[in-house]
Amino acid sequence: MHNADRAVLRIGFGIGITTFACYGLALPMPHLGCIMAWIVLCQGKPLPIKKGVIVGLMLMVTMIGGVLMVPLLTHYPLPAMLFTALLLYWLMLMGLSGKSTQAMLLIVAVTIIPIAGLIEQSLAIGIAQMMGLGIIIGSVVNRLALVLFPPQATPAGGAKVALAPESPYRLALRAVVIVLPVWLLALSNPAFYIPAVMKTVMLAQQANTLVAKQAGRELVFSTVMGALLAAVLWLALSIWPSLLMLVLLTALMTLWVARRLVRLAISRFTPSFWSNAWITCLILFGPAIQDSASGKDVWLASAMRCSLYIAVALYGWACVVVLERWHLRSRPAVETWSGD
Repeated sequence: MHNADRAVLRIGFGIGITTFACYGLALPMPHLGCIMAWIVLCQGKPLPIKKGVIVGLMLMVTMIGGVLMVPLLTHYPLPAMLFTALLLYWLMLMGLSGKSTQAMLLIVAVTIIPIAGLIEQSLAIGIAQMMGLGIIIGSVVNRLALVLFPPQATPAGGAKVALAPESPYRLALRAVVIVLPVWLLALSNPAFYIPAVMKTVMLAQQANTLVAKQAGRELVFSTVMGALLAAVLWLALSIWPSLLMLVLLTALMTLWVARRLVRLAISRFTPSFWSNAWITCLILFGPAIQDSASGKDVWLASAMRCSLYIAVALYGWACVVVLERWHLRSRPAVETWSGD
């Protein structure tokens, strides 16, 4: 069996077990745990259990520390906004230097936890605990999956994903411009915009690995693809609503996405496209289950969320295009001035 096949089986098996654990134990916001486990399982190097537990606990502490931003946001909004913008810029540079996973998790702590704290402090702490627990579960499941599907030894020097040949400082600034306005919008209605902030963070990370010509198609199409995957999962789950069906469906859908992620199946889209599409699917599918349990109109609520995410993707595309045109227009002037 090829290593790519083993990787697909590990990811599919891991998400299935994580889904069973998070939903079977009735944890709060279980889809967040699945998203964190997906991030761990998709890493090139497997995260050891001990390190995963330490990282998960540190993440909990860091995110709970994000609650301290709530008084600053309440009483000193302008300094809080500037401080958040500086933190985002630094974390985006950290992600571009090769620590994308750690940076993304810290960005979530900086952006989502304070907004959740504006609603209720217990909600912010619950989100922090769930995401940290997702890292721990993902690490344990990843180790179990490696025992069942161990990778074969391969020569060093594998292929790497090519990043856009652009200045990291400009890419970091572009990511901040994408995230910050949606974050400010979330301050007006935290309960409604929290998922949108998470979606925007994922889009900003994805945009950093794309050139401007690819960004629009991938940002918008990956969002639409995630919505379609969520609709398929919901329709299939409605046939037999049960935990077993949920686990089987998420595992099968993960296998389908992972095959395209590792390029076992021919696809015109990049791995980041499929990763973002699956995360979007989980962001839509998880709240839909909660809406159904509380008696809300699932399709109406999902349509509103999907419309919001598509609007966010279009906004991210517009930011990339505008900043790219501004950069191209300013470059000749700089070169002319330096030549004189």
